Amino acid sequence: MFHCQVYVISFLLLIIMNVNSVTSFNKTQSKDIHLEAPHLSDKIRSNRPRLKPLANVNRSRTTPTIVTNQNVFNPCNGTYIKTNGTTCGLKEIMIGRCHDYQYVKHSLFLTNQSSIKNCTKLYEVFESAVRYKSYCNMNMSTYERYFDLALDGVHVINRAMFWSGTYAITHTYSGNGRNYVTLEDTLAAAMVDGLIWCGKENDTEGFDFVSCPYTCKSNQWADLAFWGLASKTFAQLAVGEIYVVLNGSQAHGKSAFRNNSFFSSFELPNLRRNGTYRVTKVNTLVLHSPDEIAVEKCGEKSLLDLEKLVRSHGFDYACKDDPEELILIMCSDKWEARECQIAREVLRQTWNIKLYGKSNSNRNSLSLIVFSCLFFIQYYSLKIISG
Repeated sequence: MFHCQVYVISFLLLIIMNVNSVTSFNKTQSKDIHLEAPHLSDKIRSNRPRLKPLANVNRSRTTPTIVTNQNVFNPCNGTYIKTNGTTCGLKEIMIGRCHDYQYVKHSLFLTNQSSIKNCTKLYEVFESAVRYKSYCNMNMSTYERYFDLALDGVHVINRAMFWSGTYAITHTYSGNGRNYVTLEDTLAAAMVDGLIWCGKENDTEGFDFVSCPYTCKSNQWADLAFWGLASKTFAQLAVGEIYVVLNGSQAHGKSAFRNNSFFSSFELPNLRRNGTYRVTKVNTLVLHSPDEIAVEKCGEKSLLDLEKLVRSHGFDYACKDDPEELILIMCSDKWEARECQIAREVLRQTWNIKLYGKSNSNRNSLSLIVFSCLFFIQYYSLKIISG
């Protein structure tokens, strides 16, 4: 009886060792390589100005850099110096982006656009609108010719995606125009996204490379001259069903839909209601950030106001909270959030079954079976001996 017991115990120990080896192998794989969790909000941000309070296209207020007298008119000459002025190499960057956009990244699949734009001419039209001119003299008509030329013949059919308070996740999901098309995915906006510029009167360069104004108290439209017109123009290009991605977990209790947002002020009022290229339906996607309170959901508060406003314009309306397609993207930005940790565990177990035919969670159940067997063997052995 003793030898039988030893054999059984040895067999069970082998099972435990096998389970431990599989688990150890899985753990070794995960510990050998350490990856930092991605942070979308740190890598991607909009340079659209806020409507209230007014701000320049530059979203960050960087401390001005002291430049030497010899480079005071253009600190971009010689050694590069970071300032609050026009981006150094503005012309080269814009023309380069234009070529890259048309021949490398999008290859004209972005919309039904059929003609190649002349990148040099596009820049010249842009430059003529701003160079040698005071920033505070700009208005909503300043860049009309630039947008007319850059977006001529473009229609975004069933793929236009608008955003408010969700810049990073919206652009990650849009895939730079491969899934959906945001304003920043159009040629006109892509050429200048993230750049700073302002003209300067009576100057040899015609651009202020030292400091661009943050706001113009005497002319609030100067701050909206480019991005306000860009939003309006993009809305006019949208056709069929459109998508609006809103933040239902705004800090300080801010509403998901606000009357002073770009979408409310420039985009929704300019969606086409009639004709062949008209908008038929507005699909609202409301996101709630992991580890954040859900301030608003579909059909509540400001989102109810949005629905009424959309329907009053004659569009169909639909709303969805936290689509599955976007939850994983949100978790990639909040890797350690409570909801995301649970999702990661489930995903890891499912992936282990795919890779190894079993999940790490099997270890606990197998161990329970092993120890149960040992208990019953010991119990019956003692019972036989005592009997």
